[in-house]
Amino acid sequence: MGTTEILARHIVETTYDALPAGVVRAAKDVILDGVGVMLAGSQEEPPRIVAEYVREMGGAPRCTVFGHGFKTSPPMAAFVNGVSGHVLDFEPMWHPATHATSPTLPSILALAETRDVTGRDAITALAVAFEVQGRLRLGGFATEEMARIGFHPPGTVGPLGAAAAGAVLLGLDVQQTRWALGLAASRSGTLAANIGSMTKSSHCGNAGRMGLEAALLAAKGFTASEDVIEAPAGWARLFHPEGFDFTAAEAFGRPWRMVDPGLATKKYPSQYGTHRGIDAALELRRTHGLDPAGIAGVLIRGPVMPYIDRPFPRTGLEGKFSYQYTVAAALLDGGIEIDTFRDARRFAPEMEALLRKVELRMDPAIPGDLENMWVEVTVRTAAGRTLTARCDRPRGIWGNPLTPDERLAKFRATAGVLLAAPQVERAQALIESLETLPTLRDLIEVLHAKEA
Repeated sequence: MGTTEILARHIVETTYDALPAGVVRAAKDVILDGVGVMLAGSQEEPPRIVAEYVREMGGAPRCTVFGHGFKTSPPMAAFVNGVSGHVLDFEPMWHPATHATSPTLPSILALAETRDVTGRDAITALAVAFEVQGRLRLGGFATEEMARIGFHPPGTVGPLGAAAAGAVLLGLDVQQTRWALGLAASRSGTLAANIGSMTKSSHCGNAGRMGLEAALLAAKGFTASEDVIEAPAGWARLFHPEGFDFTAAEAFGRPWRMVDPGLATKKYPSQYGTHRGIDAALELRRTHGLDPAGIAGVLIRGPVMPYIDRPFPRTGLEGKFSYQYTVAAALLDGGIEIDTFRDARRFAPEMEALLRKVELRMDPAIPGDLENMWVEVTVRTAAGRTLTARCDRPRGIWGNPLTPDERLAKFRATAGVLLAAPQVERAQALIESLETLPTLRDLIEVLHAKEA
């Protein structure tokens, strides 16, 4: 039995009752975080453009495009809502790195408007979709040449995750699920060259759209390779030509990746590699009462991560992927918020001045993976002091989680961008009791629009 069939059987045979309690808890935490981030992201410029495009293209008005006041077909709703879910770069991260939420949660919500999807169904679909993505990422992690070649992981594993979620909710059999994975695999791929642009958020939107469409087509009998992952010209060979650990990929649920190593809930809306530098900079400011006007120079030491070496980001959006900008913003503002990445903040005079004082040294001796990396920030003051802080494990990372209250505070802040306070509280309550809901329609209705 090959890898594709093994995963397909797990997708089909996994039930809610078989999920460990920790997986159910993690899935609900992801849904709470993902819904909030998606709603906040819906008000950004890239989703606005994508929503305008989708509205112009037409489509049966069946599924909600959150934050934009219209409905469209399930795949196109998953597309726009996936862009909204990723544009802030604020959804959970894990190890090996990928964004597993924004390709999958919007697809689940879309299907939940077209059929009776219980809360237990949604939890199961999300858990299965995460495990498929996590196992595929783990299979390639030994060589991890994906970053060198230039693929962005959500676009390579996300379509298969969304297809897996669709297979669960559509009740596909093993044969149909193998076809769905085969179809999704042929729709995989995204280029890291687009990190820092609007196109990056479309990687997750397209992953959800293509994976959901793959499941819908497979349900109708549309065929594909039944062994697409392990085939000589298949998914693993294309994306991991230097080697792929099929045994690790096949070990579905042993353990569940959502709980071991677990997920990282982001505190800041920026690329996760920047978070250690942010925390180190905030510690310096908090501990030493730094006056930004008195900073003479800043040195950042971290691992070799060329895609976040952006000394002068061209836009606020690109600042999400800049060691230099995120550290400068933390030192200047004492915090990192959604508005940190507006063009107005990026091109403010004090930001321009401080960026010219920031030096980055990427050290190949420092581990480059999100599990083991560390970042050190040193500030020289005009008064002659040299102050240093290092961050090894930022709060929120697996093994160092945010508290339930901190998670809830993030949800209230993000969902509150779009919803009135009573709706935010109602949505939180529904997600917390998700396993008891006979359908998701009440939750989706709450997420529609701000009350008058």
